[in-house]
Amino acid sequence: MKKTQLTIILICVSILSFGQDINYAKYLIDSLSSPSMHGRGYVYKSDFTAAKFIKSEFEKNKILAFNDNYFQFFKLNTNTFPENMLVELDDNELIPGVDYLLASNSPSIKGNFKVEIIDAKILSNKKKFRKFKKKNHSENFILIDTVGLNNPKFKETYDKIKKQNMLKAKGVIFIQDKNLTYVPSQIINTFPLLEIKRESLPKKIKNININADAEYLSDYKTQNIIGYIEGEIDSFIVFTAHYEHIGRMGKDVYFPGANDNASGTAMVLDLAKTIQSRKEKPHYSIAFILFSGEELGLLGSRHYTQNPVFELDKIKILFNLDMVGSGDKGITLVNGKVFKPEFDKLKSINDEKKYLPEVKSRGAAANSDHYFFYEKGITSFFIYTRGEYKEYHNINDKAENLPLNKFEDLERLLLDFIEK
Repeated sequence: MKKTQLTIILICVSILSFGQDINYAKYLIDSLSSPSMHGRGYVYKSDFTAAKFIKSEFEKNKILAFNDNYFQFFKLNTNTFPENMLVELDDNELIPGVDYLLASNSPSIKGNFKVEIIDAKILSNKKKFRKFKKKNHSENFILIDTVGLNNPKFKETYDKIKKQNMLKAKGVIFIQDKNLTYVPSQIINTFPLLEIKRESLPKKIKNININADAEYLSDYKTQNIIGYIEGEIDSFIVFTAHYEHIGRMGKDVYFPGANDNASGTAMVLDLAKTIQSRKEKPHYSIAFILFSGEELGLLGSRHYTQNPVFELDKIKILFNLDMVGSGDKGITLVNGKVFKPEFDKLKSINDEKKYLPEVKSRGAAANSDHYFFYEKGITSFFIYTRGEYKEYHNINDKAENLPLNKFEDLERLLLDFIEK
């Protein structure tokens, strides 16, 4: 046999052994971040729509279910905005998600209100501030402008106005000079808080017309999704990701969550499909867990560790994948400095195969769904990619914007780790 023929055969065998298909991952990310998923939050029960989609992929790829049920149900509380979302400043209508965000813990609010501005001139002058405080602001919105406010003593006052509504206003507006970032909430507050981009503000603001409908969901039923591939022994390698995102802000705006975390969900599902497609049984059993409630405070993973479907001490190692859609600068492993032998093994594979530009380690952090497993003493890592892609918790985290560079190479690294 000629050398070139042998090379081609070896390449083909290598590709088939991985069984990866970037088009499958793209299909998953496109589906999960599509408008029909409504941002995979809790408006229109879109978390359940996403969960049913993931379940169908498990079934299609012949992934087994524990106790004949892929779903693990639990309850959570959250504030949502399913319907009206209108903000006008002096008859200038602002675009939600582009010009402003309504804080996720805001209550319903409707009406036309006067806007009072509190700025550096007032905040830096004790006499002027005392006079401003004595006024009745209960029917007005307070707009805080901190430009030129260099006195660090007033940061506490600023926070009290913004977070605690110390002036007892109808609502509070603060100006955002950075990117808008939406964070969901488990609670509902007593006053609305608006975050408006500076460039979206009219030169002079006198009035605000606002109409926002909040719906607080108490004891909302959501679900984790769990599947597995049986191995030769009854110990598990576990891959996890959170599939839910932050949902909608009104009926016209949703947060797609392509990188956060359709990308991690897609990688878990693609790993499941790839490993299942191989003829050989894996040495370890391999579990795949997709969590709900992560954005609200790691609720799904906490519930799972308190109610595991198989004994936690059977977990050999756990990899949590969260935001893995842009890896042109490499990856970072949270807990890499904690579980050094396992980190070193993964890094040595990458050093040999040159899959990723860099494999970095950092210490422990409670910043994703690996955390409660780590608290239980399980060897667990949170992997995220590093790259130029910066969209996060906004309306631009779309499938068409996500580069997926090094997505396949990260999968290859994890598959090699399993084999070794």
